Amino acid sequence: MRGAISVFSIMLGCALTPFALAGFWVADEISGSGRYVADVAPAAADPAVRDAVADRVTAAFSRPLHGMDRPATADLVHRSVNAVVTGRDFPAVWAELNRAAHRRAVSALLGGPGRTVPERVDLDLTPVYGMARRELAAAGLAGASRLPVLHPRIGLFPVRALHDARTVCGWLVRLKWVLPLLPVPPLAAGMILAGDRGDALTGAGLGLAASMVVLTAGLAAVRSLCLPALTDGGPPSPAVYPIFDALALFPRVGLRVVFAAGLVTAGIVAIVREHRSSREPPPDPDRSEVFALV
Repeated sequence: MRGAISVFSIMLGCALTPFALAGFWVADEISGSGRYVADVAPAAADPAVRDAVADRVTAAFSRPLHGMDRPATADLVHRSVNAVVTGRDFPAVWAELNRAAHRRAVSALLGGPGRTVPERVDLDLTPVYGMARRELAAAGLAGASRLPVLHPRIGLFPVRALHDARTVCGWLVRLKWVLPLLPVPPLAAGMILAGDRGDALTGAGLGLAASMVVLTAGLAAVRSLCLPALTDGGPPSPAVYPIFDALALFPRVGLRVVFAAGLVTAGIVAIVREHRSSREPPPDPDRSEVFALV
């Protein structure tokens, strides 16, 4: 009975580990814009992000510039927008865009009564459009300074998707610092109740490694299945995937650490046992013959 409880406790601790890691990650991203902005900041250098921003801002110029010399104007707009998204100021602008998007997402996710809830969470590219308009004016495009202020956007996901997870995310934020400790009690109980600590350590190490494989598959499923499903039938913006990859860096690093720790633990136990067995004296041949005769 004690051995069965030990096995169950170790299995429970291993099963809780992916949820603890993923839950802490989600809570950490929600609870403060600093972490979110820091995580998505490297995406500003991603070509897919830059191309998506440039395409959306370039498309915004098409209506107010309609009727002008199309080839020359289109080329000038393209060069001006590219100069903005590849310029040294774009990373700072990108950070501000994401900080504002994070505030809207948190408002939709955790906001109480009376708060204005947007229909969807998106990146408002108005600052990039304004910078490109100034570039056009500096490049000599007549009337560029009189272009209307437009608000091109990149849609991330509808607020409906956030509303479905409001309760869960609210509890994750409240229990943020408890989540990493969830697997510890069952794993410790399994070690204490185990008849053979070596077998328990081996099982826990291999179980933790296997749970990280499951978490890896879960992150891949979210990226390939859930992100397109959140676009209400339309194709997701190419910028969505680099943003998700940047956000998922923390759990990917964490799961690799846990995976490696689990395999190292199991390997150390195997090496120690092999070393001990090699140092044990061989059985006495005379005594072995006596037992064989008996």
